[in-house]
Amino acid sequence: MILKTTTTTPDRLASVAEIIGIDSHELQDAFVCEDWNAELSTGLLRLGPETAFLHGAAGGAPCGIMDLIRFYDPADLSRVLQTLEVAAAVSTEFTFATTIRQAPGLHRPVFCSGRSETTDSAGGVIHGTFAVARLCVELRTGMETLN
Repeated sequence: MILKTTTTTPDRLASVAEIIGIDSHELQDAFVCEDWNAELSTGLLRLGPETAFLHGAAGGAPCGIMDLIRFYDPADLSRVLQTLEVAAAVSTEFTFATTIRQAPGLHRPVFCSGRSETTDSAGGVIHGTFAVARLCVELRTGMETLN
């Protein structure tokens, strides 16, 4: 039995579902969805317990941005970093998509939607929602779904 962990608001789910191109009910079946936030004054992020585990972060403890993205597809790293840097500098809405490299050839799709609220004194907060695929995708000559 797969648990449907969703600790996020319906409007945030709808935003992430729109990015992926599915409805929010399908989203909850195929993805672990959890909110996250970052305090800009400290640079620390707090993830939900399942998305922290899927990102390889220590169980529920705050982490840094490099801890978050260390397993992301290398081709996406600069784009994801740039997106988060802009969000830390100015109040904005943002999205990104990438994959977490689970093992050689195995990737877990990750989608993120968020918004930032910055202040003049290098403070503020970023609020986001992660949707991390429950299944990995094998990337070889084609894409095959694995359990």
